[in-house]
Amino acid sequence: MKTQVQEKQRFNLEGIFTVQSSRLKELRVAVRSWKESSAIIGSAAQFRLVVDTNIVLSEILWLATKRKNPTAKTELLETIEAETIDLYAPPILFDEVEEHIPLIATKKGVDIQLLYVEWNIYKSKLKIAVPDIEAVQSLKTAVDPDDAEFVALEQTIGAAGVISKDRHIGLMGGNQISVECITHLRNYSRSTSIELNIKVNGVMFANLSVATIRGLFEGSKALINGIAKAPDWVKFALLAGGLFVVLHPGARATVAKSLKTVLQGIGEATPTIIALIAEAAVLAEKHKAEAQGHLEKAMKELERDRLAGIARQVQPMRVKAEREAQSAAPRKTGKGKV
Repeated sequence: MKTQVQEKQRFNLEGIFTVQSSRLKELRVAVRSWKESSAIIGSAAQFRLVVDTNIVLSEILWLATKRKNPTAKTELLETIEAETIDLYAPPILFDEVEEHIPLIATKKGVDIQLLYVEWNIYKSKLKIAVPDIEAVQSLKTAVDPDDAEFVALEQTIGAAGVISKDRHIGLMGGNQISVECITHLRNYSRSTSIELNIKVNGVMFANLSVATIRGLFEGSKALINGIAKAPDWVKFALLAGGLFVVLHPGARATVAKSLKTVLQGIGEATPTIIALIAEAAVLAEKHKAEAQGHLEKAMKELERDRLAGIARQVQPMRVKAEREAQSAAPRKTGKGKV
């Protein structure tokens, strides 16, 4: 007879619930559609960013020459497809990329057509936006006129920053976002996709009717009778257990048998199911904590502009408060004649 431990070892929950970060796009939709449950499930962060030409050129070059797996993505592309980053570029970027591709092909000895193929795919991921003309003109007189369009676009659309290796972005009043920050956001996307995958599937099955759950087990008469008599905690185990039946086809027979056993009053299967539910909950919290850690690292750069703005506002406020306090204080006067 198989022990509970042996039964439990047949399930690799990490493997069942692990999904690619691109799945996060669909999970966001699911969370938004369940208004009552979204507060419990949580949400996934999203950021609007601008990208500069050199970053895009390096991305295209890597895709055309370095990747061994044709389905592999850059960290930035993966984060875009997860919708963690909403990426914008000014029209000038497209002109600059077209201008530099022939130069790169010659310098690196790369097939120019291959570069154009990757560019055509990549540019479909970018959103074009026109920066404010006055902002561009103002920045053209700054330290690096070539960056004017990108910094102006950041300001125009209220982006969190410009992804760039160019330190001039910061000197021109923009918020330079490093490639390391993108790595943190990629890792955040991966961990969050697993966390939400567990929670979304749990909510989905918790909202199923008992009649639907019965259908999973082909209308077993014994099961139907058992459901009506079972206490609430057993019904909860049944609902949660249904999650494993649907997500892991190879486990259907084992879990179905375990659930029927619960409802027929044989207690030894109950701890197995409850253990699986608990393990899934722990797994979700583990990935939530990991995601939060990655996000906190990314926010050190993403919030830099906002924090700098607050600091700039605080100083004038302090000066104003000090002046008001001075004007409200009693004036010192010399001793008058009595």
